[in-house]
This record gives sequence, C-alpha cells and structure tokens, in this order.
Amino acid sequence: MKNYIIEKLEDYSKSNDKVKALFYIKEDNNDEHFSEVYLLMKEIIISKMKEDLEIIFDDFVLINKKKGYFRIEKRDQQFTKFEIFTLDSTKITVNIIHNDLKVDFIKSLKGDLNFIYDEDGIESELEREENLYKMPKAYEFEECSKNFFSMSLDTSFSLLSRDKISASFKMQALRDELYKLLNWYIIDKYNGGMDIGLYGNNLIHTLEADIRDDLVEIFSNSDIIDTYTAIFKSCQIFRKIGMEFAKKNNFTYPKRDDVYSLKLLRKNYKKMESLLA
Repeated sequence: MKNYIIEKLEDYSKSNDKVKALFYIKEDNNDEHFSEVYLLMKEIIISKMKEDLEIIFDDFVLINKKKGYFRIEKRDQQFTKFEIFTLDSTKITVNIIHNDLKVDFIKSLKGDLNFIYDEDGIESELEREENLYKMPKAYEFEECSKNFFSMSLDTSFSLLSRDKISASFKMQALRDELYKLLNWYIIDKYNGGMDIGLYGNNLIHTLEADIRDDLVEIFSNSDIIDTYTAIFKSCQIFRKIGMEFAKKNNFTYPKRDDVYSLKLLRKNYKKMESLLA
C-alpha cells in the first residue's frame, strides 16, 4: 500500500468525529496498485462520504459505490464500499462499517489487522476468534474433480461441434473448478491463514513460479486449437496440484477419471485437427 493513502485517511479520521477506527488487513495490501482499508463510523451518510473521498483523493479517475456483505449468525448484513481509481494507477477500496456492527464484522475478517486510527481502543478490547479459511471434505474434493473433468470433456464436445460460444462458457466453468482446487491448495499451504483472494489477487505471491506461469496459459482466445491448448494446460495443473493435495490430506485422487478424460481429449483434438486441415 502506498504511504500517501494511509496518511490521507489517517488525517481524515482524526479530523472527523464520526470516524471511530481505521484499519487494514496486512495480507491484502502487498501490491502497490491495490489497497483496501476499513473505516468504522458511528454515523454514515453515504452521499457525504462520497464527497469526502472525492476531496481526499482529488486525483481520482472514477469512484464506484458497491454493496458488500458479511454474515451475522445466519443472515447477510449489508455495508457500503467505495472503489476509487486514481491517476497513479491505484485502486483504493474503502469499506464503510457502522460502529455498532464492529464486533461481528471484525470476527468475519481473516488475516492480521493493522489499526492506523483507533479512537476507542477497539483493537485491545476486541478478542477476535481465530477465523481460518476452511479446508474441503473428501466428498467436496471428489465433487470438484468430477466437475472439472466433466467440463473438460463437455468443452471439447462443443469445440467438435464448432460452437465457440458454448465452449467459452464451459471453459469458464472448467476454470472455476480449477480455481476451487487452487484455493484449497493455498489454504492448506498457509495453514488456513490465507486463500487465493478476491479475483485471485494472492496467487501471484503464493503460487510456485512454474504453476503461476502455467496458469496464465489457461486463458484462450476464440481459436479452437488455442482453446484445446488451454484445456490441456488446465488438466496438467489440476493433476499436479490435485495429486499433491490429495496425498497430503488423505483424499483419493480420481486417476481413472484423469487418464480416461485425457485419452478422449487427445482423440478429439486429433479429430479436430483433421477437420481444420
């Protein structure tokens, strides 16, 4: 996080009697282009808050207001967040939380909190429960694996039919299952203290270099052969991560599904090559 962001928001917090605390999660602020902070306020007027942010970050290009949610018991509690895009190529996310909700909200957060401004000594009075990211059960790992290989074949069949639109949607569903596995892998790697982050923001810092390089190649254009290449690369990553993850957690890796799916994918690829020749 860039220093000026903290300095500006700290000055704002000290000069505004509505602000009770300003803090951020250390693990979520390792990139100079992306920053996320939290303001606890005893009174929130959204229109006034937007005006204040426009003054604080006067080099803004765009300010976008969005809804956020966190769980209180079995219901979703809504709050407001502002995304500020600035001229120095920085995205600053400011989450606005009512002070009455501070205990439940802070319990919902994961990671190491760093308080910049703390008028009422919230940091010392709050005893946060350890809130770790959850690992999957064996059946969830099996379900993810089945879905992944099913979508790889389904995408392949759409490509054989030359239905690029359907194949693109199915390819995204395939990637979603791969992301699910990668998320569990990172949770396991960091003992429950971290996941892949919003939009995979943590992957660049947490994945091994070879896997990270392979992951870039799973995004294809509309070319059929390129899409097949992305499928094969996805399967390669899934096998490597999945087998290691399964062995470590005493899960059963679906070797048969893997082998037979790849066999059919190669067959379909050769058929498509002949059709395109």
